[in-house]
Amino acid sequence: MKKWACNVCGYVYDETQGDPDHGIAPGTKFEDIPVDWVCPICGVGREEFSLQEDAPPKTAPPKRWKCIVCDYIHTGDEPPDICPVCGEGKDKFILLVDEIVELTAEAIASAGEGTINSALDAVTYGLYVVSSFNDGKINAQIANSVFQLTSKPPQIAACLNKRNLTTEYVLASQRFAVSILSQDQCDTVKVFGYQSGRNADKFANVKYVPGQNGCPILTDCLGYLEAEVIPEKTIDVGTHIMFVAKVTSGRLATKREAMTYSFYRNKK
Repeated sequence: MKKWACNVCGYVYDETQGDPDHGIAPGTKFEDIPVDWVCPICGVGREEFSLQEDAPPKTAPPKRWKCIVCDYIHTGDEPPDICPVCGEGKDKFILLVDEIVELTAEAIASAGEGTINSALDAVTYGLYVVSSFNDGKINAQIANSVFQLTSKPPQIAACLNKRNLTTEYVLASQRFAVSILSQDQCDTVKVFGYQSGRNADKFANVKYVPGQNGCPILTDCLGYLEAEVIPEKTIDVGTHIMFVAKVTSGRLATKREAMTYSFYRNKK
């Protein structure tokens, strides 16, 4: 049996041991691992592995920079001059400290902004299209901070950037819809997440139907929720506004696997 080393972080896949924690049985040869398997430590794909005796010397992993306004992640020695998602400058990026350490008292005492944001980056999120309307116009954006608050009554929260046009529409109409994306909709993320509704009609080539509350719902989504904002529970949280809302309608449309932020980052 062979051992394969990750060229990025040095993790070793031992064919004798497999990777039972992620569904890979002991004795599974490396070439028989499912193509969607990724390194359990740093998340890179199988193409970044080499036979251990042929693996290059372990090098420091690439630096990752996070935009504190929109959460965009940039990989490189320096942050970009302009964030490609929200347009903010490089001063809005922070370096994520991804160093893996034993959690001793000293390690905890030395935690800072970079380590905090690196840990936050490990919190799992979905990816959703949040839509709304205002004065006869519709718009939508990609959001990862959408989550259920209670089931009886059904309530959700959506945290949206203040700079976004969709946020303005939600503030005006006090309504929004959430189209839940599936893992085969990476192109949809690009349509609604990498351009502003102020400069483009995001729905120009997208099939949708109006919901009961007037907000557009993607016809090919996994499912949807319609929500009515509870004004007294709207919260300004700095760069974002968190809308707490009661769910007025919703339905599943397919049984496809739901999109997550982590899945999209590994596939894009």
